[in-house]
Amino acid sequence: MTDPQQEVDVIVADCFFSVGQAIGGGRRLAPEVVTWWRRRYRAYFLDALVVQANSWLRDRDRLANVGRHLGARVLHHAGGRDTIDLESAMKASFEIEAGCRMDAQRESGLPALPSPDVLLNTNFTRN
Repeated sequence: MTDPQQEVDVIVADCFFSVGQAIGGGRRLAPEVVTWWRRRYRAYFLDALVVQANSWLRDRDRLANVGRHLGARVLHHAGGRDTIDLESAMKASFEIEAGCRMDAQRESGLPALPSPDVLLNTNFTRN
């Protein structure tokens, strides 16, 4: 597969699978969480494929681990609620993304880029 538009859909599905492994079957995601995560991470992963070249095969295990960590953090933020809401998902995402930026900075030796929210001016509220 060489079309980034198709590849990114496979990557997002794989990431969601990892998140689901961590969340398990006892909780539900609010529909807006799925929409927000899909839109957000599809854009991030597509940018990575196009700008930074395809490192998917090399980074697949790392992404799975990050996806499971995202699932664990969203469970933490959701507390005992049966349905995971958007606020919990956003908090978990911002935590995980901050860690990913720090790892990228450490591995590259370059200064960390600002959050893509800043670059894209998406106006998401950080709690």
